[in-house]
Amino acid sequence: MTKYQDGEYNVEGQYGKKSILVKLNLSDDKVKEVEVTPNTLNIPRSLKLQKDFAAAVSEVVVGKPIDEIKLDRLAGSSLTTKGFNDALDKIKSKATK
Repeated sequence: MTKYQDGEYNVEGQYGKKSILVKLNLSDDKVKEVEVTPNTLNIPRSLKLQKDFAAAVSEVVVGKPIDEIKLDRLAGSSLTTKGFNDALDKIKSKATK
């Protein structure tokens, strides 16, 4: 039984004073497509980590049930994953309404 509404969700995932933009397509409770856009423009190291994360995240989450996704560290970034996990929580909340 499907728990979440299918659709495309656009949210901002927060971690500390930074954030990332997450666009996620959800179908049958699974991630069908994901796009992460870096949202840190003035801190070169953070921007690099966000870009590396954005390039790697699809391989890890596409095709997986959204309830089974909880990232710890990806592409050298542990903080960006916190922003992504925050975005997933927001998407799940929106998708249950």
